Amino acid sequence: MKKPSLQFSIPCLGVTEDEGPPSFNRIFYELPFPEFPFTFPGPGFFICNGWCNGEGEFNQKMKLIKPDKSVLVETGDQPFKLAEVETPFMAINLFQQIVFEVEGTYWIQIFLDDELALEYPLVVRKAEVEEP
Repeated sequence: MKKPSLQFSIPCLGVTEDEGPPSFNRIFYELPFPEFPFTFPGPGFFICNGWCNGEGEFNQKMKLIKPDKSVLVETGDQPFKLAEVETPFMAINLFQQIVFEVEGTYWIQIFLDDELALEYPLVVRKAEVEEP
C-alpha cells in the first residue's frame, strides 16, 4: 500500500465528464450572496478532489466548517481504490441545499483515512449590489 497525494481540490458550479478528461465549470474561491441566511440555489455546487501516486484502498471524507468552527456539512467516509500508482482517482462531491447562515470565512477540509490532507478557506460574503 502506498498513500496517495491530493493533486487538486476544485470548488465549482459544474462538472462535465462526457468525453475525455473532466471539465470544471465556473470555478470559485468565494461565494457572494444577496442576503443571509442564504440557501444555495439550483443543483448546488461541487467540490472535486483528485488523488494520485498511490496504491491500495483508502477513505476520503470532507467537511465544510462554519466561521464559528462548527461543522456545516460532512460527507462521511467515501471509499476508493487505486489499483496502481499511475492510475488516478477523482471524487466528485455534490453539495445541495446548503444553508449559509452568516457571512464569513468557511473552511473546506479534506481527509484521507481520517487524517487532514488539505484545508483551505472559502469566503462567503454579502454581494455588493449596484443601485440603478
